Amino acid sequence: MSQNVYQFIDLQRVDPPKKPLKIRKIEFVEIYEPFSEGQAKAQADRCLSCGNPYCEWKCPVHNYIPNWLKLANEGRIFEAAELSHQTNTLPEVCGRVCPQDRLCEGSCTLHDEFGAVTIGNIERYIN
Repeated sequence: MSQNVYQFIDLQRVDPPKKPLKIRKIEFVEIYEPFSEGQAKAQADRCLSCGNPYCEWKCPVHNYIPNWLKLANEGRIFEAAELSHQTNTLPEVCGRVCPQDRLCEGSCTLHDEFGAVTIGNIERYIN
């Protein structure tokens, strides 16, 4: 994790860009571009690793969210994917269809003032 304890101020929440409308009209695939390795690491670094991780409590399957955010930040993607599979049999689906804005991201400590950590996008990236 970052040595800067205020990394969430230095780097705001960034969501992946949408594909252009012309492309979305002819394809039947995801409309958002995937995170690059650098984007995923930077956004995962925004996690505060709270002592009581509300994101994990609010998750219906109780994913170890702060733990796999830390692994993603360190570039240990396979380990992060293994960890996400310990609590969830289909994390690659949940990263796409779960209403993160109302669950894990909605309960993120940073949500109101600084924009929640992009948990769903990072979950898609690691799976």
